[in-house]
Amino acid sequence: MSILDRFRRGGSELVEAKERIEQLGVELAIRSDNMSLFGERLAELELGLEDEGWQMLSGTTDREFSRNGLRIINHLVRLYFLKNPLIRRAVLTQTQYVFGQGVNIRANHPLVDQVVQAFLDDRKNKAELTEHQAHMVKETELQCFANIFFVFFINRFKGHVRVRTIPMDEITMIICNPEDAKDPWYYKREWHTSRLNIVSGEWEDKANVAYYPDWRYKPSSSVDDADGATAIPSQIGGVDVMRDTPIYHVSVNRLSDMQFGVSEVYSALDWARAYKEFLENWASLVKAYARFAWRMTTKGGAAGVSSAKAKLTTTLGTGTETNPPPATGSTFLGTEGLKLDPIRTAGATTSAEDGHDLRLMVSSATGIFEHYLTGDPSTGNLATAKAMELPMLIMFRDRQQLWASIMTEILNFVIDQAVKAAGGPIPGKTEQNDYGEEVVILANDKDNEDEDLRGSPINRTLDISFPNILEKDIGARVDAVVSAATLDGKVPAGTITPKMITRLLLEALGLDDIDEILAEMYPADEEGVEKPPDVEEIFTTAIRKLNQALDEALKQ
Repeated sequence: MSILDRFRRGGSELVEAKERIEQLGVELAIRSDNMSLFGERLAELELGLEDEGWQMLSGTTDREFSRNGLRIINHLVRLYFLKNPLIRRAVLTQTQYVFGQGVNIRANHPLVDQVVQAFLDDRKNKAELTEHQAHMVKETELQCFANIFFVFFINRFKGHVRVRTIPMDEITMIICNPEDAKDPWYYKREWHTSRLNIVSGEWEDKANVAYYPDWRYKPSSSVDDADGATAIPSQIGGVDVMRDTPIYHVSVNRLSDMQFGVSEVYSALDWARAYKEFLENWASLVKAYARFAWRMTTKGGAAGVSSAKAKLTTTLGTGTETNPPPATGSTFLGTEGLKLDPIRTAGATTSAEDGHDLRLMVSSATGIFEHYLTGDPSTGNLATAKAMELPMLIMFRDRQQLWASIMTEILNFVIDQAVKAAGGPIPGKTEQNDYGEEVVILANDKDNEDEDLRGSPINRTLDISFPNILEKDIGARVDAVVSAATLDGKVPAGTITPKMITRLLLEALGLDDIDEILAEMYPADEEGVEKPPDVEEIFTTAIRKLNQALDEALKQ
């Protein structure tokens, strides 16, 4: 009896089959060098996912996939992303539109901005999160696996923060507040490490287990265990708790009562595979049609066939050709009654375009319009290329807003650590709100040039902006900024500060290193205080430089 048959019978055999898949299917398939066995195992798992659905994989609840079910889905998605053109193009199209033009990040207050830029410029943070390539990888992984687990390593004395991510498959459990399922406390991680034994020269495998606290979890006697503990324990059930490396969990494509997200391309996998199989079958038919290129009929029965065969100097009989045919371009000579015609393949019963609806299902599942998936310009038009379809535009902007929110959360955490550290660069203190939660308060800004803001807490506001997704007229964007700054007059109207005007114009032009350009145009004195600029002079200089940059951009 096959594994698939056991799935369908249910009961104890279903449990046994599930265990067999988990123990033999996944591990053997992933580690095996036999690619045919690998494909066969994944095919069985895929059929199991399709035919048995949520109930088989959910274990104790029918609200979400079990960890093993998600692990299987993630293995499939990984393979489809690397192998299937439709899935790969759908994922990369969204990634490139979301992050392809970069992102600008800064803090409004100079002291806070120093901390933010130091975090962004840290070489390990750039490799993991803050540089362009890392942005692209993280967006791709979020689409494919729907979960990212950021883990923070904090220098408690200076307040510096480094970020890494933990693979989703290693997080096996999320422990939440028993009174609030949406309040995560700990993440259980199970993973293996391989280390080279310098003495023996052999690799040693080690199984590891640990708990990580959620980055917002601060125990209090009002919600924790009956023992009234107010600090994160060093162990839980004899398993170490990594108290100094909290986790920030980001998830998409899930409902509010689900702990883990499900791959955003999961709903497209079946149709991508169906289209792949359709094209394979169509290619097989075309190959079969090409097996015989010519049809010849002759009179005279066997004698006529022998005569025709002799004239062709081949072994052609009433069935198949066993010798190589004549060279291309050869001439056939025959008498009356002997006819040689090419076999017609036009109008075959199956066409490659018959799979159009299968492609549309992939498009529907991913939100990427069909002509972006296939690269076929005949399915689009100039208006489509000039002004992208509104649903896709909104989808990409929504994703940019999600990443702006994620970066805001992470950078606010970085700012908090810079305040809480004994030798941190930002002055401030911690307090508790009405719910007993920790709140970080920045110190009063005594040196602010604006008298209205002097004495109020240091501004921690962050400015995270993405360039326009659609390429519109650069001149129109620049004119809009200038119009807002001058109210269509010939001199600055005072509605926007000159420095902000310059920033907006640089962003409109899509230039890189905006902060460096602004630092050159608005130098600070030896004490780090920005010199009050001459409004007329700065505005004139900014417009001149921006006009030069505009001329260069228009030439390209």
